[in-house]
Amino acid sequence: MNRISLAALFAATALATPAFAQEQAPEAEPETGGWTPGNITVTGSRGSYTADEASVTRTPVPLIEVPQSIQVITAELIKDQELVTLDEALRNVSGVVPSLPSEIVLVNPIVRGFEAEIFTDGLIGYGDTAVIDPGSLWNVERIEVAKGPTSTLFGGGIGSPVGGLINLVSKTANGTSFLDTRVRAGSFKTYSIAADAGVALTDSLSARVVTEYQSSDDNIEVVDIERLLIAPSVRFAPSENTEIVGRFTYTRIAQLEYAGLPAIFVDDPRVDPERFTGATNAPETEVENLTAQLEWTQRLGEGLTFNLRGRRYENDFREFATSPFLAFFPCGAASGLNATSCPQIRAQLPASIDEWTVDGSLTAEFTTGAIEHVVLGGVQWDRADYDAAIGFDLFNVEAFDYADPASDFDFFPVPALSGFNTNRYETLAAYVQDQLTIADRLHVLASLRYSRLGLTEFVGGAGNDEVYHEWDPRVGLTFDVTDGVSLFAGYATGSRLSIFFNGTTSPVPERSESWEGGVKFALGDTGLSGTIAAFRLDRTNVPTPDPGTFFTSIQTGAQRSEGIEADFIYEPSPAFSLLASYGYSDARVTADTVIPVGSRLPRVADHRGRIAARYRFLDGGMKGLELGAGLTAASDSVIALPNGAEVDGYVVADAQASYTIDGMRVGLRIDNLFGADYFVPYQYFAQDVVRPGNPRSAFVTLGFEL
Repeated sequence: MNRISLAALFAATALATPAFAQEQAPEAEPETGGWTPGNITVTGSRGSYTADEASVTRTPVPLIEVPQSIQVITAELIKDQELVTLDEALRNVSGVVPSLPSEIVLVNPIVRGFEAEIFTDGLIGYGDTAVIDPGSLWNVERIEVAKGPTSTLFGGGIGSPVGGLINLVSKTANGTSFLDTRVRAGSFKTYSIAADAGVALTDSLSARVVTEYQSSDDNIEVVDIERLLIAPSVRFAPSENTEIVGRFTYTRIAQLEYAGLPAIFVDDPRVDPERFTGATNAPETEVENLTAQLEWTQRLGEGLTFNLRGRRYENDFREFATSPFLAFFPCGAASGLNATSCPQIRAQLPASIDEWTVDGSLTAEFTTGAIEHVVLGGVQWDRADYDAAIGFDLFNVEAFDYADPASDFDFFPVPALSGFNTNRYETLAAYVQDQLTIADRLHVLASLRYSRLGLTEFVGGAGNDEVYHEWDPRVGLTFDVTDGVSLFAGYATGSRLSIFFNGTTSPVPERSESWEGGVKFALGDTGLSGTIAAFRLDRTNVPTPDPGTFFTSIQTGAQRSEGIEADFIYEPSPAFSLLASYGYSDARVTADTVIPVGSRLPRVADHRGRIAARYRFLDGGMKGLELGAGLTAASDSVIALPNGAEVDGYVVADAQASYTIDGMRVGLRIDNLFGADYFVPYQYFAQDVVRPGNPRSAFVTLGFEL
């Protein structure tokens, strides 16, 4: 990476601050148009959740009093930056490595060096893959990123998050009538049409329907992508003490699966990096998600609230792939082929997930002497059934020449299924948490979760049937130095089951342990808010190859991530917003039987950051015009374990503009403004493959609000 560019980004980060909602003082009132709105809700643009709080905390406690680094990407930021996919939004948060849309069935985003789980409205969809990536942000009100283990309050599926969680808060019926439509078109033959309609049926009953259809090509040739979203919701509030919300969401994503470019060809002038690297007639990989959720909130008395949430989640994905299999078939001259060829295999992976989740909790706010308490207690039950099969055709390997534009092969016949997985995960957990405020300045958090994790797993004919009992504590302190400035420190642990463990003994849960501390700002008078945090996160019981038994694993691996993160917002007036985020992460293997100690963890750049600004014309002849620009940068990173190839760092610029008049909005977004050429690590069966970054591209949005 260009050191001058990186230094400039870091200097700007130190002087500036980010435009996503963070720890804002409760008394600071919002100003129209900012990226730090004062009232953002789960059920609409204004309502029950204020900007200084986040639903991911599970309690009505300001973020500045919570001893954990939490960032919130607001609806205003999503609109201003013309964000469409989750990976685009997550680039605004320090310490986060997004997973790309083309990786949706392969890997989750990374938070602080380790994979994070994606939650929707506080409940997890089975966490072994990123298939619950929404594909679109049209139905997302805001995105909450909680860093570090969050096991005490969240879990299900395979357990609790060990690195962090990303919570997507859905647009929901909010008691108002409106219509919001959008049409988008641009590079890669992109076209989408979307609508968001709400209606107040009675004083107590309202409904909302969010829909979108997208169609586009990819910068990788011959790849096309289709996305469909249908998300109705209803809200019934017969009194100020009762609210019942129902949400139903269906999403479908279909695309020709891209297997990445082997890293050995990155600098080969004979190879077109944007060429599709496989059989062009392969069936599309399809992902379908269906969720139905019901939530009941009942205020039982002054300071006492009951909440019950239940959800049914169904996922079906059908993956078809052609890919090099570098562990067995080397590329280039070592393959016995020519220098620009690789042997390719065909594969298919059908899978289905059925999950039930129920979470019931009670929140009590009361005072004992001079101490204020916010106590949360609850129980959770989750049952996830995962059924999958896999088929590799290892006997009809095809030669593919990456330098020959005419090189192709036939995907058919579809490989026969040979490996079958049947997994059943059941979680029964109880949790309790007390957040105390002493003398108005000292805030203490103490919580504990007990989890009974049941695992019944059959992989390739071998089975495990185990029950584990895990205790996960969390403690933290926050001290208000002055109004709008606080110091915090926290400790937490996490635990989750190991997925598809292939060993001679039954697996044990993976564990994590986190320490973090720092300072939070919420200076409403100056418009400055944000967080600076230092952290260390250890992960143990990591599966790693067993040197004594071929093709099996043992859980002797350990990994550590430590670093510094900064996330800020600066909004001195309604006309101007500035975002800056920076993260330094040193993520490495600390113990292993095969992988060398000290190896860097994949996809995690030592340095990563973003700075973005927005200016709004509020008066005069240019009223309604808004202009924005940003820089995203990362240093070099490794692709896989054991460490082999690396990708260089990059700096990419983007720009946006919009004009709003009488309910009509025209928006323009330009990505990779200066046409930078770069590659990013691409996770495909943990191989040394990369994906070229998107070239310069432009998109136009036309929206109407009634």
